[in-house]
Amino acid sequence: MKAQDKVVIAFPHSGSISTELALSFIDIARERKHRIDSIIGVGNISLLTRSRNLIVKHFLDDTKAQWLLMVDSDEELSLPVFDLLCATANETERPFVAGLVFAAFYEGTQLRPVPVIYRNTEDRGLQPWDDYPHNQVVEIDASGTGCIMIHRSVLVKMRETALPNQGTEWCWFQDGAIAGRWFSEDLLFCRRVAALGFPMHAHTGAILPHKKTFWLDQSHHNDWRQANQ
Repeated sequence: MKAQDKVVIAFPHSGSISTELALSFIDIARERKHRIDSIIGVGNISLLTRSRNLIVKHFLDDTKAQWLLMVDSDEELSLPVFDLLCATANETERPFVAGLVFAAFYEGTQLRPVPVIYRNTEDRGLQPWDDYPHNQVVEIDASGTGCIMIHRSVLVKMRETALPNQGTEWCWFQDGAIAGRWFSEDLLFCRRVAALGFPMHAHTGAILPHKKTFWLDQSHHNDWRQANQ
């Protein structure tokens, strides 16, 4: 990222954000004020996909910043992670840089942390990259949108190549079925970025803790006992 480049930090939310993220914003705004254009939040106006599109529209139409950093409201964005993302991002070589965020899914009764950076496999398509190398910049085939730093040129190109039914305000994020398989808005977004020829990278050292809640019962304790006998 060029020394003079500015970043808009934006987050969709459902009426609140984590205390950790709010404190992160204060820290970054104080310590890196030369780098920040603005920090904006957009409420989930009926659909998360709609909020993400409104974020991009505001970024393109109402700011002159070169970079958009989109993060989710239930995460923590530390100053070192922000600096890593800025140092990694590059207009031509790395116009899309993801941080490393973990989702939480159940496999039976086992809670599984899933890194939401993906690679294409021959037999199963996009799959989470479990054995990613630590603390490295790696090329990926897709990412969740929990933390992405993306250059303005990528989003402008997506608008210029939008389908007629999408218009110029709702052309970045959508979710739906392709060939009988449902894709979330983040994976379809990455699919379009790749189709336009933009490379996608992640920095596996730029880790954002992800706050989750879940029901805890005896099955979890049984799993723990079996693993620790």
